[in-house]
Amino acid sequence: MAFGPTGIIWAFLPIQLRSLGASFSLISLVSFLPAIETIVLSPVWGGFLDRTGRGTRILALSVLVQGVGFTLFPFLRDPAQFVFVIALMGLFSSSFIPIFAALATDKSAQYGRAIGEFWTAASLGYASATLIGGVLFQFLDPVYLYVLGALYGYIGILVVSFLAKQGLTIARSSIRPEGYWSLLKQRNVLILCGVSILALISSSSFNSFFTIYLVDSLSGSRLMAGLAATATTVFGAIAFRIVGPLDDRIGRKPMFLVGAVGYAIYFATIYFVTNTIVVTILWTLPIYPLIQASAAALMSDSTSIADRGKGLGILESAISLGGGLGPLIGGVIADATRLQSVILFALAAALSSAALSQLFLRERTQRQ
Repeated sequence: MAFGPTGIIWAFLPIQLRSLGASFSLISLVSFLPAIETIVLSPVWGGFLDRTGRGTRILALSVLVQGVGFTLFPFLRDPAQFVFVIALMGLFSSSFIPIFAALATDKSAQYGRAIGEFWTAASLGYASATLIGGVLFQFLDPVYLYVLGALYGYIGILVVSFLAKQGLTIARSSIRPEGYWSLLKQRNVLILCGVSILALISSSSFNSFFTIYLVDSLSGSRLMAGLAATATTVFGAIAFRIVGPLDDRIGRKPMFLVGAVGYAIYFATIYFVTNTIVVTILWTLPIYPLIQASAAALMSDSTSIADRGKGLGILESAISLGGGLGPLIGGVIADATRLQSVILFALAAALSSAALSQLFLRERTQRQ
């Protein structure tokens, strides 16, 4: 319920804003502004969870704001108004990943498996919303898409309300917390954040505009864009369920490296291939779980339970910085040249991320 509305914004709002006359640079703010908010607030939400142990109120408030935001969308006409409301929603949705990930790793010593199961559930939320949303967006007025997002938000409140309290709490540890600055001074934490930023700049610089590329440049349909987004998240859910245990068995660093190299191969291929079906299939390949799950497991290895929320919040800040800078850079490149040029930039960033992670990233955990 929490991640469904985000899937709608990611998959369909760029197309809708483009139809309203928005520039690529303005559309990039749909990703950039929430990313900035996550950079600032994600460690704060994680720290709040570490201090109180309770995530129920934060999650209830966050899904409520999502429902209210989608309720406002039918009354908006200017693309800048959509961006403003999305930014307001992002103030609260920035709490989702650090809180859910910390709750997951609190219940299991196998951090890779725990992170994988959490992201499997989140991906199913994305997938369900993009599948239903693609049908609504293709055949009905966009207002029904907004109604769908609002329903996810309001139903999410009911889900949180009916869950047992222990399901959204984390035990307060007797271990003395290190604090934000001590975590940031750890070499491996800094390197992990750095290569994660670069990997997300690579993936988001083009993928944030992929549905526009599919519909406008390759003459694909809106329904195809919705089905592609759904397939991406469904395959992602399956991949997270597989990658998590592999992180524990093979190692976090090797899986992260496979993800970075996978993006390089993906961007190199779609630059030369323009067949709609082939490009869409390539886009649905679940590469991102390799990076997301491995990075979260690496951060969990580097933190005690007393600092788990803060550590995962710091990582999410880094990932969001990359996820925000990528579309911003991609939008500027697309406006100055053409959208296909962004693919070359993404390829270079992916290769850099792979090289730096291989040279400098270290793994601390024992394989299980």
